[in-house]
Amino acid sequence: MEMLQRIRDCTVAEAHRAQGKNTTWDLSVEELEAFIAVLYVRGLYGNRQASLDGYWSCLKSDFFRDTMPMDRFTEIMRYLRFDTREIRRPRTNSNKFAVVSEVWNAFVRNCVACYKPGLNITVEEQRFLTSGEVIKFSLTADVDSKYVLNVIPHVVPYSWEDESQKPENVALKLVEPYLGAGRNVTTDKFCTSLPLANKLIANNTNLVGAVSHCGRELPPVMRNQAQTKLYSTTVLKHDKATLTVYRSNPRKNVCILSTMHPTVAIGSDRTREPETVTFYNSNRVDVNRMTRERTVEVVTGLEKGGSHRWPLAVFFNLLDLAAINAYVLFTQCTAKTVPRRDFVMDLAFELREKHMRASAGASPPTHPGHSL
Repeated sequence: MEMLQRIRDCTVAEAHRAQGKNTTWDLSVEELEAFIAVLYVRGLYGNRQASLDGYWSCLKSDFFRDTMPMDRFTEIMRYLRFDTREIRRPRTNSNKFAVVSEVWNAFVRNCVACYKPGLNITVEEQRFLTSGEVIKFSLTADVDSKYVLNVIPHVVPYSWEDESQKPENVALKLVEPYLGAGRNVTTDKFCTSLPLANKLIANNTNLVGAVSHCGRELPPVMRNQAQTKLYSTTVLKHDKATLTVYRSNPRKNVCILSTMHPTVAIGSDRTREPETVTFYNSNRVDVNRMTRERTVEVVTGLEKGGSHRWPLAVFFNLLDLAAINAYVLFTQCTAKTVPRRDFVMDLAFELREKHMRASAGASPPTHPGHSL
């Protein structure tokens, strides 16, 4: 509720700045929730080429027309803000992401507080290109449930001189709330390193991560294996770390650094895949694919009501991740099996309920889907 109240206050402040002192433009938290509900339902249709007015036409669901007029939706979109201009400049001089940081940080605190992950967690990356800005999200997720545990955003380019932005330090910060419990962390090439592995070992946490074929963790003798036999495996040791180099195809080696496997078993089938590679492949979470399936980001673009403002892309990603996590919490807390599409639709009906009652002075139409 604090997040919604802040977005509401900043949006109203922007409308008053744009329209002048005498404007009576206002937005309630309930109407903001209804606006978010429209974003979710529009994402369920998944048609990025559809014009905005098509969703309010008779060819689409009554949900849009019943929730709010299209002009009101585009008006809220135009003024939607997550900070105020008065405090923006001094903050963005040192941190460009500050324009959305208060809302984003509150969301991440909720993610960390609401879920205890299992034994295996993974560190992943998301990238977005909006209006010339490249936004990267480094995140960690529970392998079994796909719950997004922690997220650190970056507006690219960022300073490599800043130690906190180095990939291995970002990964360590992401998993910090979950150290000391004997968990296994799977990492991609962008952050796997021997120093990270050693820091995790010191905190009773294992690492299994992919290593670049030219990475510093790969000994020089292993960087050129053109003559290596297909499906062959080479295993090297360094203290508590094991490096597996597997020839997966005629032109590619797969290199896995692990502190979880003191020895490496080799598969008995035709490909003879080592267990470190098998473990790595089975302990990844493709968050990019999950958010593409039901993304609310279809609202961006050149169409009426769209926007190229990168803070909006960040907010839309927040909504996507929030829906994923809400779905995980709902299914695990209730033991109900509900398709994610149905859950998001139910969520949207709940989000608009108070606004519908305030607008009509009566209960809104009931939704025939799964009850929350």
